[in-house]
Amino acid sequence: MSSDDPKNWRGSRRMLNTRPIYEKDWPILIEKMYDDSLICLITNDGLKWMHGRYEIKASNVREVWGITDSQYRRLYDYILVNDPFEKIMSFTLE
Repeated sequence: MSSDDPKNWRGSRRMLNTRPIYEKDWPILIEKMYDDSLICLITNDGLKWMHGRYEIKASNVREVWGITDSQYRRLYDYILVNDPFEKIMSFTLE
């Protein structure tokens, strides 16, 4: 795997079309992102992606994790509704 390949977070990538991401898959993706030290904060201006102290652009997140624009919009909505990174971070601090 070269550094340009997207993260492999759900097995084989041997498909001609983009695989759909189902609602049940979002927690798996988010857990893998957190394990990779990528977190997402909900701010007044929308979502803010962070890797350590560095802010990451949404386009870079999409590219690295192999997420299309429409999949990212669904992930964005899922994060706003469920705030999963807050739940993961509060769980690991206990």
